[in-house]
Amino acid sequence: MTTPLRLLLVEDSPEDADLVLLELRRGGFRVEHVRVADAGAMAEALALRPWDLVLSDYQMPGFGGMAALRLLQATGLDIPFILVSGAIGEEDAVAAMKAGAHGYVLKHNLVRLCPEVEHELKDMAARREQHQAKEELALSEERYRGLFEHSPIPLAVQDFSEVIPLFEFYRKAGIKDLRGFFENHPEEVRRCAEAVTIKESNEARTRFFRGRETVGTEWHFSDMYVEASWAMFREELATLAEGGTSFHGELPLQVADGQVKVISVHLSVSPGHEKTLGRVLVSFMDVTERIRMENALRDLDRLSAKGQMAAYIAHEINNPLAGIKNAFALLEPAIPVDHPHRHYADLIKREIDRIAGIIRTMYHVYRPPSADQGDVGLQEVFQDIQSLLVPKCRAAGVQIALDLPDPGLKVRFNGGMLRQVIFNLAQNAVEASPRDLEVVLGGRRTAHGTEITVQDRGPGIPPEWAERVFQQGFSSKRDTEMSGLGIGLSTCKSIVESMGGTLDFSGGPGEGCTFRVRMPQPGLKPNQRGPHP
Repeated sequence: MTTPLRLLLVEDSPEDADLVLLELRRGGFRVEHVRVADAGAMAEALALRPWDLVLSDYQMPGFGGMAALRLLQATGLDIPFILVSGAIGEEDAVAAMKAGAHGYVLKHNLVRLCPEVEHELKDMAARREQHQAKEELALSEERYRGLFEHSPIPLAVQDFSEVIPLFEFYRKAGIKDLRGFFENHPEEVRRCAEAVTIKESNEARTRFFRGRETVGTEWHFSDMYVEASWAMFREELATLAEGGTSFHGELPLQVADGQVKVISVHLSVSPGHEKTLGRVLVSFMDVTERIRMENALRDLDRLSAKGQMAAYIAHEINNPLAGIKNAFALLEPAIPVDHPHRHYADLIKREIDRIAGIIRTMYHVYRPPSADQGDVGLQEVFQDIQSLLVPKCRAAGVQIALDLPDPGLKVRFNGGMLRQVIFNLAQNAVEASPRDLEVVLGGRRTAHGTEITVQDRGPGIPPEWAERVFQQGFSSKRDTEMSGLGIGLSTCKSIVESMGGTLDFSGGPGEGCTFRVRMPQPGLKPNQRGPHP
């Protein structure tokens, strides 16, 4: 194998030039060259095409190696320059190196030529890579700065580095439980807060806090704290002290006009600053209206409250989520594919999509019901219920399986009401199931229409409760740690019957329990038999 080499050879002797080329070819170089012997020809060659290397004789009539070096330097090109001379003294060689020559080789010792060339080519490649990395870093920083400054999301960069020595001081004093220590020493929490400074802030954050100072050591974020704010900051400190790199919480703040607002704050330690905490990105969102609505809804019917809250959450979260998604779409191309933290970009993208999916699922399940009916796909409904019950299933050690022979099976029902009914039946089944067993959501066509089942392997329903299961206010859940029925089995039954169907159950003690929703074919009454499918 040979290495291609584009060589500009500054040499007045054809014989010496041939010797140089012969040695390079022996050393494994495939040389493409141009020979010049004066300043004009060299300048023309440099402007004509790119070169990998310049080899120049030290002494030539009317032109020489030092003049060639100065001519090359005047172009600003970064090309290795090596002197090849038959007679150059040590002082002249040192002077040439100080002037910018990369090396020199004596003509009577050309065996050193190829190693010298290889060395300089590697150095040049390294310099170019470093230069390219600097340019890419500068471009990345410029893009980041543009995204940061023009982001619609209020952002700030906080510096927690002065808190690290305090953490170390507490540990050296024998304090192992910093969380408990902070709970018992509020003065130390305030001390840590005063050590946190704001390094940067974007325009959206300035508008968000309406005139508050945003950068500098004379102002601290904790200046806006009210008494109730300190509990959240205490948890934030404890998380960072334990090595956490992100934190989310809601805290009340007193803004410039004296109003107290509830602000959702998310902290994320920038990569590379995990040990120093010198750069922590903080985003803000005003959730005062959401909290106000939550408080106002406490006296409303639970079903109605869930529907209104779902609509509010879908509206209020989707807007900033869209801003985050758009900002990330601008940021993602600036992160090289081979960057060591590229996988974080892919993770962020997946998590944004997951949040959007959760919001859609919750809205479908809890949105306010209406009497409108339509053809509702059971597979989509079941998958929504699966997604929403993931946390409860994990805690209970239970899985939800689907038994849907026809994935395209649809039922005539109100979509929101059907999700409410199936959600509550499935939630009850998960709570009743032993660990490591399944709750099965099923659907199939029957001779009468469509049957939907929710089956568990729990303790079943005792015979003495059979007549009371669908009564308003009846509950079999005596364990205070178990959640309620939500809209209740009585309401589930009322909803199904309002849609023209029936709801019943089967299964005794030790047999598990199966609830069945039966919907007649369109045009048939619930007990009228239709044709077999």
